[in-house]
Amino acid sequence: MNKMRFPISLRLFLGFGIFILVLLVALYFVQITLSKAEKVNNQLNNVHMPSLTACRNLLLSIEESLELSKQWAFVQRGEDHIEKRKFNMLVDQTIPLQLATIDSLQPFWIDEQKQECSWIQQEWDTLQMYYSELRTTLNNFESYQDPFKIITAEDLFLEGKGIPQKIKRLQYLIQDQLNHFHNQIKQEQALMNQSFEELYILLAGLSILIILLGFVIGYVTSRTITTRILKIRRILKKLSFGVYDNQLLKFANDEIGDMGIAVEKLIGNFEKTKDFATAVGQGNFDTEFSPLSEKDEMGQALIQMKSDLYAYRNQMEEKVSEQTQELVNQKNQSDFQREEIERLYGDLRSSITYAKRLQDSILPNTSTIKKILPQHFILFLPKDVVSGDFYWVQDQGNKKLFAAADCTGHGVPGAFMSLIAHNALNHVSKVYTVPGQILNQVNRIASAAFHSEDNEQIKDGMDIALCSLDTTTLNLEFSGAQNSLYIIRKDELIEINAEKRSIGIESKEHRLFSTHTFQCEPGDMLYVFSDGYADQFGGPKNKKFMRKQLKEVLIQNAHLDMPEQQDILAKTLDNWKNGEEQTDDILIMGVRV
Repeated sequence: MNKMRFPISLRLFLGFGIFILVLLVALYFVQITLSKAEKVNNQLNNVHMPSLTACRNLLLSIEESLELSKQWAFVQRGEDHIEKRKFNMLVDQTIPLQLATIDSLQPFWIDEQKQECSWIQQEWDTLQMYYSELRTTLNNFESYQDPFKIITAEDLFLEGKGIPQKIKRLQYLIQDQLNHFHNQIKQEQALMNQSFEELYILLAGLSILIILLGFVIGYVTSRTITTRILKIRRILKKLSFGVYDNQLLKFANDEIGDMGIAVEKLIGNFEKTKDFATAVGQGNFDTEFSPLSEKDEMGQALIQMKSDLYAYRNQMEEKVSEQTQELVNQKNQSDFQREEIERLYGDLRSSITYAKRLQDSILPNTSTIKKILPQHFILFLPKDVVSGDFYWVQDQGNKKLFAAADCTGHGVPGAFMSLIAHNALNHVSKVYTVPGQILNQVNRIASAAFHSEDNEQIKDGMDIALCSLDTTTLNLEFSGAQNSLYIIRKDELIEINAEKRSIGIESKEHRLFSTHTFQCEPGDMLYVFSDGYADQFGGPKNKKFMRKQLKEVLIQNAHLDMPEQQDILAKTLDNWKNGEEQTDDILIMGVRV
């Protein structure tokens, strides 16, 4: 019975098939997690956030209507007075529209909130009746001369009754709704964070499993192939030296097995050839030799060799000499190719070194920064020879500008981006001094630079935290793209958030970058930075350092001198990495007011 054939292609297919199957399972779990997060995100953005905004607007409108109704009741005015028109617009149009908006959202609320929504509508209907009575009673300028009407209007505002009571009830109900939405938003944000944390853990576990499985599959597959190939290689190597043995080879029913059978036949033929060659070498040219077949070219050649041995001897020596010369030529060509590769590698290293010199030339030197910012430190750790991060300092009289920027990528691509961004900052700051205005102009320049003629936008940009400190008034102006500003005052950290978008990446909203102001005090510590430090992997579980832990380190050491703070940040990072490769370029800039 024939042994079942199991070719190498099938082995490779099964090995990689298992590997791909594991990948598909990983993608399935990732899709489940992302779908769960997407569902929570849709609920948050389409229901709870709009509901929170609608209830907040309604609360403001109700409170405003109370103030305007008091003006109507206690201040004699004509019916066309602006305050009365505003009150009419609020009661007749604005608040009903806001209630309609809430009514369109309340089908997605829980039952308790739906019930409170109906109570809000009932309370408003009653309050609207009071407002209608007020407007009917004091409907013109002369009506304020009637004491009876004045008393009727004032009765509507008695404490604990009428309009104040309804307003207080509406405030309570709406505030309760706001509290509901705040809690729901917190819960859903926590759920979303948990989903992404689970996704991260799942991906980490599956990545390890896939890597291990890949090694196992690769090892087993290669082992089943290379072991037998090495056997055949050992036999063929012996044959290359004219040595062979009669050891029987055992091979599976596949391509390598076919090779083994062919080798066995080759060894048998060599035995016959050896006996014939021995006889001919001893001068016995009458020795008989039968080729394996009519196509046995070697057998035919041996027979011909017997009769033409002497005539071919010189010709064979000439061929050996030619082959030797060809090998020498090939060796010389290999040496030349190796030298050419070494030369190209040297040119590449020289180009990168020159790129570093170009990038170093745009960074302000230590003495320049010291004049502008007497108390400062800069922790600057590029991942590669050149960096996508850079720091920038500008002296504009009483105003001292400084920034920490992070361009897309690292290495040579990031360095080229940093050159463009640095040049734009220098150009714009000659005209503008307010950080928000500077970023708006840099964004305009960068968007134009990163947009090709065929309207294809380069998906590259820059994250930046830009500050302007007036050394006379200690007034601080800040504007940022993705990167925030940390201010530490007496062990308390104040964070000024940046815009959630990058420089150079066009936005559909075309929003402008805003400028935040902050009144500093002597001794305040200001920190601007890129995301490299917080995103560094390490620690016992090989996780990111995270901004929360960075804040704790900064708060604990903000009272120290600048060199000590820089040294502690560097040592903390080294301990966290624990020998792991640096993830990204790292930049932290600290300034004491």
